[in-house]
Amino acid sequence: MKYTKLSLAVACVMMTSACATSIHRSDENADPYENINREIFAFNDSFYENIGFPIERGYRKITTKDIRNRVSDFVANMDEPISTANYLLQLRPKETAISVARFVINSTLGLAGLFDVASGWGLEQDPTTTGATLASWCIADGPYIVFPFVGPTTPRNLIGSSADFLADPVYWMTVNDANYSAKIDYPYTFVKYTSKYESYMDLYLDLTKNSVDPYVTIRSAYLQNQRKYKCRFAKEEEAPSYDFDFDIEEE
Repeated sequence: MKYTKLSLAVACVMMTSACATSIHRSDENADPYENINREIFAFNDSFYENIGFPIERGYRKITTKDIRNRVSDFVANMDEPISTANYLLQLRPKETAISVARFVINSTLGLAGLFDVASGWGLEQDPTTTGATLASWCIADGPYIVFPFVGPTTPRNLIGSSADFLADPVYWMTVNDANYSAKIDYPYTFVKYTSKYESYMDLYLDLTKNSVDPYVTIRSAYLQNQRKYKCRFAKEEEAPSYDFDFDIEEE
């Protein structure tokens, strides 16, 4: 169905709109729904172990690292317009220009994005999201929530992820033709998220397998990663800095 993504995004926004309250919190008081979050986390962990990670391991088995790099570069290039739009909305002209240049260079000289030529020219990849844009507008993130399959998020980031989901260029190129959508958009979406989650699998396993309480470890890591996003239009305040980052060097 050609409006599947739109329906999903609208549903996500409606489900979380009532939760978007302003919270200044530690990891503990950021998580008012911990009991149910833990149950969903356990469900997700079982799903990853029994279904998700076997798919990722199968993907690794039938491909080489070079092929996986080409796929991730292609996916990153297709996501570049999303970064461009968000840098523009964040009022960051330098980053906007770099993002535009990266897309033009990699789409042409990089053979439709299969090769990241722009990084070799000093235009490093630095993706941003609608969630980061909302944070720059001083919109509160709200409580920590764990969703089935989606994993950890906040109302702000869930709305941002829904917007990014809808902004996918491949979706808009095929949305008016159900035949093209079934043949192009759905397979591309599967490959896209297979590639993305493959790059995070080892990190997730490292965090959970060596932890006394995997739930707390993932929650702390996620919230620390979110605190790097700053409001650009508020008075500067002293804020703690964190070294934890989900960025994967290969990407």
